[in-house]
Amino acid sequence: MAAIGIDLGSNKSVLAATKRRGIDIVLNGESNRSTPTLVAYTTAERLIGDAVKTQVKRNFKNSILYLTRFLGLNATCKEQLAQEMLFCPQKLIEFSNNKIGFEVVQDGQKLQLTVEQILAFYIQKLKVFYEKAEIPDKDMVISIPSYASNTERQAILDACDIAEVNCLRVISESTAITYNYGFFRQKDLSKDKKRTVAFVDFGHSKCTITIASFLQGEAQILVHNSDRNLGGRNFDLEIVNVIGKEFADKYGDDPLKAPRCRLRMFEAAEKARKMLSSDTESNINIDYLLNEEDLNRKLGREEFEKMIDPHVRRFAALITETLQKANINVDDIDNVEMIGDCTRTPALLAVTRQLFNKEELNRTLNSLECIARGAALQSAILNPTFQVKSFAMKDYNNLPVNISYGFKDLSKENASASEMKVYPRFFTQGQKFPLT
Repeated sequence: MAAIGIDLGSNKSVLAATKRRGIDIVLNGESNRSTPTLVAYTTAERLIGDAVKTQVKRNFKNSILYLTRFLGLNATCKEQLAQEMLFCPQKLIEFSNNKIGFEVVQDGQKLQLTVEQILAFYIQKLKVFYEKAEIPDKDMVISIPSYASNTERQAILDACDIAEVNCLRVISESTAITYNYGFFRQKDLSKDKKRTVAFVDFGHSKCTITIASFLQGEAQILVHNSDRNLGGRNFDLEIVNVIGKEFADKYGDDPLKAPRCRLRMFEAAEKARKMLSSDTESNINIDYLLNEEDLNRKLGREEFEKMIDPHVRRFAALITETLQKANINVDDIDNVEMIGDCTRTPALLAVTRQLFNKEELNRTLNSLECIARGAALQSAILNPTFQVKSFAMKDYNNLPVNISYGFKDLSKENASASEMKVYPRFFTQGQKFPLT
């Protein structure tokens, strides 16, 4: 018996399961604790995760990257779609009903698939990993970014229906993090004096700041605030644009226009970015990038920080805006927890220390696994076969809800509706209902 929770990330997913002895991370087919959120179609089969990573550069036309970033988008979301396609080599298509999808070729046949259909296949394969771990349960809780609208949440539910699994709840990442922090620290928390914690989640493709207060057996999210287009991949894009232009100026051929070359440069840029978190200099070396010419370059931390300065400023503005929304003084925040792919970048750490007025930033949560563990805990709470210690969660409604209605006389043919009555902000931003 187990309760399943999945952190469905844009770059990688983590699988967790609550058992009687605690919460375990479920390994994938390659015995890794995370699974890349990648799907690919080859001549003979469909692949996900690590198997896609090994062949994506030679099969980029049939490989789907950043799948979850397209959830809830339609053909009218031109600006956001253009932003996503900066990082993706796959062919985007529009359906007649305004929905979007991708075109791939499998065994010589063109397939046009919606985002939900591809995600359903990915979820089915994740379910296989659970079955191999002797966890055959179909009930699960899946995480979604805190900024997500109802359209994005419904897209996940539709994908689960196609995959024939039962999604008990689509939980926001902020809520999952808060569950994971508060539930397992109840012995350390006071019954009377609240502990206020800020969670800085700077991930691969988005950034979320969450501020929550904790008592023993109780947690309340005061605010969460996100920038959906600010993440580690934006730093990588700055590096790619610089080294790509330099290569084009030197050799006359532009690698930025070649999808395979772009993927190779993104891979090298990510390695350099991570290296610069601890070192002051990194080497970028790509053999035979284009037309048998190599790309070799040194990148110093000072130059890198100049490249990403606009993004660091956006990060600083996000923190300031979040503190204003929470109506809280930084001195009232007891701890700042750093989570996510980019939270070791020195420039981001310096800004976080300055704006929160904290010399020490905490890393007591496992940044890779904390969302999945929180989702698995929520799954156990919703599962009647588990007896879970009482823990009250006051969630945060990020989107206001309006209600409008009108009356029509059904006894008369062609009767028109009365004037619509509108209750603006029936659920205001920040209320704990409706729960995500």
